[in-house]
Amino acid sequence: MGSFGAHAATTSLYKVVPITVSSTIGLEAYGSAIDENGNIAGDTRNGTDGIPFRDEASFGIDNTFTYLDWSDLESYCYRHLGYNSCENWAEREWHGINDAGGLEREREAYYDGYTANANAFDNTGTQLMQKPTSDYLPGGTDTFVEGSNNVVVNKFSVDDQVLGTTSSGYYKLSSGNYGLAYRERGFVGDTILPPATTFNGDPVSDIVTKMGRTMAFDSFEYPADSGDIYIVGSASVAPFDYSDGNKDYDGRDVSRCFSGDTPIADPGAEAYCQNFAFATKAFVWNSADTTGVSVAAWGATETIANRDKKSYMSSVRGAVVPDHELIANEGTTDVYPDATDYDGKPVLVGYNTRRDDNNLLMQAAIYYPKDTTGDLDLTQDDQWDSKFISNAEVEVSGDYIYSNTRATDINNNLLVIGESKRSGYYPENGAAASRMFVADAGVETPSATYLSTTGESIFFTGSGGKAEAVNNYNEIVGTIDAETAREYGGKQRRHRGFINPYEFTGTHAKRRALFQDKSWFLDDLTNDDDVSGTNNHYRIIAASDINDNGEISATALYCADGFDNTGHNAYCGGGTGVETVVAVKLVPNVDLNDEDASVTITPRSVAQETISRQGGSLGPWALFLLTIVGLRRRQKQ
Repeated sequence: MGSFGAHAATTSLYKVVPITVSSTIGLEAYGSAIDENGNIAGDTRNGTDGIPFRDEASFGIDNTFTYLDWSDLESYCYRHLGYNSCENWAEREWHGINDAGGLEREREAYYDGYTANANAFDNTGTQLMQKPTSDYLPGGTDTFVEGSNNVVVNKFSVDDQVLGTTSSGYYKLSSGNYGLAYRERGFVGDTILPPATTFNGDPVSDIVTKMGRTMAFDSFEYPADSGDIYIVGSASVAPFDYSDGNKDYDGRDVSRCFSGDTPIADPGAEAYCQNFAFATKAFVWNSADTTGVSVAAWGATETIANRDKKSYMSSVRGAVVPDHELIANEGTTDVYPDATDYDGKPVLVGYNTRRDDNNLLMQAAIYYPKDTTGDLDLTQDDQWDSKFISNAEVEVSGDYIYSNTRATDINNNLLVIGESKRSGYYPENGAAASRMFVADAGVETPSATYLSTTGESIFFTGSGGKAEAVNNYNEIVGTIDAETAREYGGKQRRHRGFINPYEFTGTHAKRRALFQDKSWFLDDLTNDDDVSGTNNHYRIIAASDINDNGEISATALYCADGFDNTGHNAYCGGGTGVETVVAVKLVPNVDLNDEDASVTITPRSVAQETISRQGGSLGPWALFLLTIVGLRRRQKQ
């Protein structure tokens, strides 16, 4: 971190630092991760995602893998989001925008070819993972089509490598069509992480080896100071129920990917295998040789991969090896918190499957090491036990109040953060929102406390958002509703990035006091009350990661000439200016650990403008960020 004028009061807590990303990589850039040195990595979009790139099961719900077309997207919106504009929402997610993105382009890529919608970049703006490797080549020859693989960034590894997920991209077949080897595989640096090699002690199906999916979300070093780095996420272990005709897109029969019980030799070269999917297990790979093992059993030691046309799913989203001597107690340099039972052992968080009759419920879980006294053997499967987080269970009093829940991160103090997606059948305060929660992994029965119950004004009842990351000072960042308008039967709410300096074991009181001991929209913390200043060119619409210096990777709306005033609702150029979506880094203007540091926080005004905004077309954030900017902002195409 750079030097600070630490003893002088400053007019904003954070300054906005733009990340330069070439428009040749993508129209819109998103800050996705930050390391302890302040390096940023992120990804771009040209159009809508259609199906999210970071979900093992589409939207965290579809473990039947039957969200296939426009009508399925519209049905998802009506049932699980409840907007009054679901037809328009489905139209964007299916057809894309700006002649890019959208699920239809993926579904028809076999015949029409495909141009990537999502690309990744590092701190220098260099494009990442431009040609992912694949041992399996559809059609048998390396005829990779440049620029056809989607890439997203999820995190930096503990040794500062970029972690993320990429598709294989498409291969030109001798028939003139285009074959996909895999829709998702996790990567670390330049290395692709393979799917499982065994399931229940037997070799996996050949189609898992060839087309199986993986995702990479976090990492840990174990044992401490050993240099042995492990990547965590999820990996395919078995085919989905391919006998289910509801999985056939446009009459393309996925059962033809098998001949009897044997997968066909070249599935990626066939139209009917392009959307083949899999049951998934939480997984850990040794980054040195990419050998991997499953983390834990599904639920109550389930061994079959599919039930009633649904697939078992689990995933790790966050990892920590607690070290009670990582950060000294406040005001000391050599006095530390007490060690926990898990000191020096990897504790993981994410979700696992709970079976309720024939329903397979994906819900938030903590993975605890089975052996807390000896060393874990990370060459063997199932070295962790899975424990569901109380109060973040899908079923409440006999009803499925939530459609899915997941833990998203964990820090050195064993503070867990996560989200519970409210079912569309049980909206709360006018929204079927993703409720953000915290939990303590250090207690016998971890239980979710929802941020909307903590009395913080920005986390109102029924508010939704994304709990993205927590650092080792318990500072949580993510995205939160910025208005209380009714979503169910109404319009999507606007969102903004937030920070919550949460009071928990390991919180430093003086550092927290710089935030006035409460949560904030990040826009308030970047307000220096200078209409001509650099910060007034940006409004922070999402935050994705935070390091221990308090530096944040984020995404902002950018107005080249500066917003008309410093208020939350300020126009860009009187409502006719062009706002672009850009990746940014937020850097504290003071050393947050300096006991003499002082800042002045000036909340932005919320006065409404008196003129009407000009109409305009929406860029890719319309896919999700109709929620963020509404239909009243003009976006760059």
